[in-house]
Amino acid sequence: MPKLTDNQLIVLSKAAARDDGVAVAPHGMSKAAAAKVGSSLVARKLMRESRSKPGMPVWREAEGRNISLMITRAGRDAIGVEEDAMPSDRSGLEATRAGAAVETQKASVAEKLRQHLIGAAPRAGSKQALIVDLLSKEGGVTIDALIKATGWLPHTTRAALTGLRKRGFAVERIPHAPGASLYRIANRPCPARG
Repeated sequence: MPKLTDNQLIVLSKAAARDDGVAVAPHGMSKAAAAKVGSSLVARKLMRESRSKPGMPVWREAEGRNISLMITRAGRDAIGVEEDAMPSDRSGLEATRAGAAVETQKASVAEKLRQHLIGAAPRAGSKQALIVDLLSKEGGVTIDALIKATGWLPHTTRAALTGLRKRGFAVERIPHAPGASLYRIANRPCPARG
C-alpha cells in the first residue's frame, strides 16, 4: 500500500481513537483539504462514507445530506490498530481487559503518529534536507549562506528553521559578528517537548 500522508494518518488515527470510528477533521484543516483527504481515503477503502445520524460529526454535505466518514478494517490495519469487539458481547472482566488493550493500542498509534510528524528527517534531495546538512556542520552556517544555497528569501529561510525546531531539531543560534549569527543543529533530532 502506498505511504499515507500526515493528514491521512491524523484522520485515520483520530477515527480509530473514537468508539464510533467516525472521522473528525483536524483543527485548522480547510474544507477543500478535508474533501481531498476524505476522498483519497474512501478511494483507497480505508474509510467509507455513510449518512450522518444525529450527533455524528459531519465530514461533508452532498445534495442536502450530511455525510460522515467511518474507518474501515483496512483503515485500522493501515495504522496498526485491531478492531475491538463491543464490550456488551463480553463478560465484565473480558470487557475491562479488552478496553485496556484498546487503550494501549490507541496510545501506541498516537506515539507512532507523533514520531512520524516530529523528528522525521526531511525527504532526501529536498531543500530542507540541504538545510539540515548545512546546519549539521560543526562551525554552523549563516542565514546568508542558507539563502544562497536554497534560493529562498530571508523570511522563508527563517521559517524553515522554525519548522525544523517544531519537528524536534535543536537548532541553536550562535552570535558570530556584529549583526550576524551562525546557526547549527546541536543534536538531531531532539526529543519533542510538550
